[in-house]
Amino acid sequence: MKILLALTALIFYASPAAAEMYRWVDAQGKVHYSDQPPAEKSKSSKTLNIPSQPAAPAAESNKSWQEKELDYKKRQTTAADTEAKKKKEADDAKTKTENCDKSKKALKTLEDGGRINTYDDKGNRTVMDDAQRAKAMDDAKKAVSEWCK
Repeated sequence: MKILLALTALIFYASPAAAEMYRWVDAQGKVHYSDQPPAEKSKSSKTLNIPSQPAAPAAESNKSWQEKELDYKKRQTTAADTEAKKKKEADDAKTKTENCDKSKKALKTLEDGGRINTYDDKGNRTVMDDAQRAKAMDDAKKAVSEWCK
């Protein structure tokens, strides 16, 4: 147990070794990597510094946890508002497309010239006369121009 404790202490208290790596190209064009400096007959050489310790973590901001919480809630609210706005725009576009299609179909039905039946409040069927057809066509054209912009 004492040996394990001593080894652990040595590992934690050992100073980090500074590691330098050298890269060089020799006269034959071969690339070499080593921890020893290159011979003087090399074509080119470069020292590669390898950090012995990991980079220090980014410094924490000086904001309190309340300020961080407030910022988080503000970002969440903004994201939710943006999402709701996009959903509403998509729903509006879908409704507009559906209404445009319905208006075009109604106008096409009126323009085809066939007999069109309507129903009164009591559920009795009546055939649309020319004046009613003209008024319905005007209404359908207005709907098409409104919904199909």
